[in-house]
Amino acid sequence: MSHRPAGSNSRSHPRQEPEIGVQEILLLALLGAAVGTYGTLVGVGGGFLVVPLLLLIYNLSPPAAAATSLVVVCLNALSGSISYLRMRRVDLRTGLILAVATIPGALIGPALAVRVPERAFKIAFALFLLGLAFVLYRRPERVVGANAPAGNSRWHIHRTFVDRSGSAIEYHFNVPLALAISLLVGVLSSMLGIGGGIVHVPAMIHVMSFPVHIATATSQFVLAITSAAGVAEYAARGHVVWPIALSIGSGVVVGAQLGAALSHRMKGPGIVRLLTIAVVVLAVRLLWSAI
Repeated sequence: MSHRPAGSNSRSHPRQEPEIGVQEILLLALLGAAVGTYGTLVGVGGGFLVVPLLLLIYNLSPPAAAATSLVVVCLNALSGSISYLRMRRVDLRTGLILAVATIPGALIGPALAVRVPERAFKIAFALFLLGLAFVLYRRPERVVGANAPAGNSRWHIHRTFVDRSGSAIEYHFNVPLALAISLLVGVLSSMLGIGGGIVHVPAMIHVMSFPVHIATATSQFVLAITSAAGVAEYAARGHVVWPIALSIGSGVVVGAQLGAALSHRMKGPGIVRLLTIAVVVLAVRLLWSAI
């Protein structure tokens, strides 16, 4: 396997795509199946697992790794969203509101990926993630409905969501805060190629008072829209390494279906514990790469 490091911004000098054999395609597809299962189960997309592989094994530049990973994240989110929509776990109304807020950030992320000082950003973000992991570990779930306003207002939305079993689930969130968080998630999603759910899901649970299962499912739906916007921007800049992205993506589509099915059998705290592991792994990886 031989190829040139990717990431050139120039469209006049197209990147040479790596040659991938059948055996390598199968291995990447198996990796994708694992990423899709785990990512869909906790609503994070799985990019935090894919990016290190692309950086270390394939020697891609950070923008190329983020771009290629984001294609995988997009396929994962699309496949998982289809399953969650069938289960009636996605709050479409709220998901569309949050998705609209993430799109500007998703378009900004690729530009920042080649401009922001990499080491300082990685250290700061890693420390933030470790703090987030501590909160998730100490308090896997928030009491839904606590201190909730009586009804909707200009800045607050109270939601009653009916799932497939007919159970009514109530939760509420502050609209400006939710939009601000979603904008940040869009930036991080495209900039790092990690999807953004790793920040969005904890925020939806602890800041926006979402039940865990609704948060993970709705996050996947939002992630599908956000990552698609990021992929379009990265593709226009010529950063995506398509052979690798599609090889991993073929497994992700299958794994996402399995992850959605497993989520039906897991309780909220168990899903949050798995999410905590993902947050810690990403934080350690960022710190290690910044040293």
